[in-house]
Amino acid sequence: MPLNTPFSHQSPLCYWSECSDNKAIATSTSTPTLTTAVNGCALECNDGRYSWSELTSYVTSVRQQLLAMGLGDNDVLMLVTAHSSLQSIIVYLAALEAGIVVSIVPLLPKSELVKRQALLGCSYCYLCPSVEPELTGSIDTIYLEFTTSDYSSEDCSSSHSHFSVSNIASLIFTSGSTGDPKAVAHSVTNHLASAIGLQQQFSFDASSTWLLSLPLFHVSGLAIVWRWLLCGCCLRLKQGKGLNLQGVSHTSMVPTQLQHALQQIEEGTLQTPLTLQRVLLGGAIIPHSLANAARKYGIDTWAGYGLTEMASTVTAKRVDEADSAGQVLAKRAIKIDNQTILVAGETLAVGYWQKGILSPLAMHDGWFDTKDLGRWQNDELVIMGRADNLFISGGENIHCEEIERVLIKHSSIMQAFIVPVVDPTFGHRPVALLALSQGALNGELKRELNELCLSHLQKFKCPIDYLPIPSTLLNQGIKVSRSKLKNWLSEQHIERF
Repeated sequence: MPLNTPFSHQSPLCYWSECSDNKAIATSTSTPTLTTAVNGCALECNDGRYSWSELTSYVTSVRQQLLAMGLGDNDVLMLVTAHSSLQSIIVYLAALEAGIVVSIVPLLPKSELVKRQALLGCSYCYLCPSVEPELTGSIDTIYLEFTTSDYSSEDCSSSHSHFSVSNIASLIFTSGSTGDPKAVAHSVTNHLASAIGLQQQFSFDASSTWLLSLPLFHVSGLAIVWRWLLCGCCLRLKQGKGLNLQGVSHTSMVPTQLQHALQQIEEGTLQTPLTLQRVLLGGAIIPHSLANAARKYGIDTWAGYGLTEMASTVTAKRVDEADSAGQVLAKRAIKIDNQTILVAGETLAVGYWQKGILSPLAMHDGWFDTKDLGRWQNDELVIMGRADNLFISGGENIHCEEIERVLIKHSSIMQAFIVPVVDPTFGHRPVALLALSQGALNGELKRELNELCLSHLQKFKCPIDYLPIPSTLLNQGIKVSRSKLKNWLSEQHIERF
């Protein structure tokens, strides 16, 4: 089904640039996904503010350089970045204009980057300044100059532009449950559909300012870019440590980021009035206490369920006392078959990319198996957990996430992960690994957690011990790796249980 946007024959960048240049008004009579005003500022970063015209001039220059190097339609460019930067945004947009397929990857050891290049089947790699000192000379890369270039409406015309909504807009690596990286391919249509469906519930428009608070190499970070491109608002780049919330109205975060932002507010380090309206939380179970703390400052917190193959968020709702993930957003579909969550819709990826070959997703009668387990409750999706997070104790099935949702009800718990350990009598027993928002993991807190679990769970589901998550594992990316937690526990405490 064609998307109801003005981007069928023109890229979002060119559209908003022309609207800005002509001081035009984007009509919304037939296009409900667009707003009635064009924001003059397109992007803000440490280097300054850029209008749509200024941003387009940089993108045009880089696009011309990429084409001059011989890159063209469906060629793959690997973009390596440690964090969001002006350069990474410009290169990504330039590749979209040139019809080049981009895979954004994090700073990895040389051997891993070489593997990613081989899997992608690409010979072109650009290192953003944030990673350049560490990798210069270790892999073959291209050089780009970030200068302005004159552009005209002809640059955006169908005869000059290689942009198409059917083009592959991103290759995002995900390991899923296998641990083997796969490059998930999304089209422009997939990303726009994802942004449209969220906009209908999350209420953002051209007057908004989105903070790019998550990495571009995660689908949740790239989704922010497409929300920005959809409505022509302002994009603020998160650069360096901490969160600069000045002027920001919307963002997506993991719970720990919001916790740090609230601490920043409480400490009075913000120099301007708080403008943050809505936060979409994900990547972990959301503590109700965190949402309540945010509400005191007028921040509307939302939670949802999503996955890479569906171009980020699939369901969403305001955080409340119910442990559900909300209703299905527009342009997505969910079916539950024997507790297995199956998804479909306009946001579903076009396939997996390997060495220039696009392989379709494994489908079951038109539905994609997420490997997640769930059920419906009052028309809202309840996530029971990952199928591979299920373990058996004394003949009973235990979902790690069920216990974790109880543990984070305690005001001192920021994150909770259950790891099953081998037990000679029961097969496996649950151990809780915790990150605290306050206090220490002492005997008193453990007793409180035991009482909390016993009040919500059957006794055999209650953890046999509580341990702090090592700081080294908390600071590795936006999500804590369950597999690394399991490895750490088996190495450090194997004689304890």
